[in-house]
Amino acid sequence: MSDDFDYDEHERLRGRVANEADSVLWTFKAYYERGDYYTKIDRYFDWGVFGISAILTIALIWDSTPQIILIGLAIFTAVVSGYRRMAEPSDVADSSYRAAHAYQRLFDDFRDFIQLDLADEETGLEEMRSRYEELAERRRDLNEDMPEITSKWYDRLDESIYDEVDSSEKARDRLTGEADLFDPSNHHSKSDEEVKDDLTGDAALREDDL
Repeated sequence: MSDDFDYDEHERLRGRVANEADSVLWTFKAYYERGDYYTKIDRYFDWGVFGISAILTIALIWDSTPQIILIGLAIFTAVVSGYRRMAEPSDVADSSYRAAHAYQRLFDDFRDFIQLDLADEETGLEEMRSRYEELAERRRDLNEDMPEITSKWYDRLDESIYDEVDSSEKARDRLTGEADLFDPSNHHSKSDEEVKDDLTGDAALREDDL
C-alpha cells in the first residue's frame, strides 16, 4: 500500500462518481419508463383500430345497421388512425429504448469502474480521475445527443430503483437536437452520503482500515 495515498481526495472523487452514477441511473430508468408507456399506448391503438374495424365490418354485413352508425364508426376509425400517425407512439418508444440502452451501458461502465478501479488503491488517483472524466464526458455527450425527457417520467419512479441496480440485466433482456434533460440529482430524499454509499460503498477506502 502506498503511504502517500490521499484518502481524502479519494473520498471526494468517490462522491463525484456517485453523483454522476446516480444521475445516469435515474435517467436510464426514466427512459425505460417512457418507452414502456408508449409501447402500451401503441398496443392500445392496435387493439382499438382492430376492434372498431371488426365492428364496422359486422355492421356492414348487417343491412339493418343504421347509416349514421356506419358513418360514425368510419369517422372514429379515421380519427384514431390519424392521431396514431401524428403521435407515432412506436417511434417514441423506440427512441426511448435506444436512449435507455445507451445510458444503461454507461451506468454499467460506472459500476465496473467503481468495483474494479475505484475500489483498488493500486489503481492510483490519477488513473481514477482520468477514468472518471472519461465517463463524465460520455454522459455529457449523451445529454446532448439523446431526445429530451421531462420530469414527469422521473415522477413515476421511486427509490426502489436502487434495489434494482444489481438486477439491471433483467431490464436489458426485457427491452430489446440538444436535449434539455431533467437533472435528477435532487429528485429523491436520499442524502449525498446515502447515495454515495448505495452506489460506491464498495469503493470506500479508509487509511485506518488498511
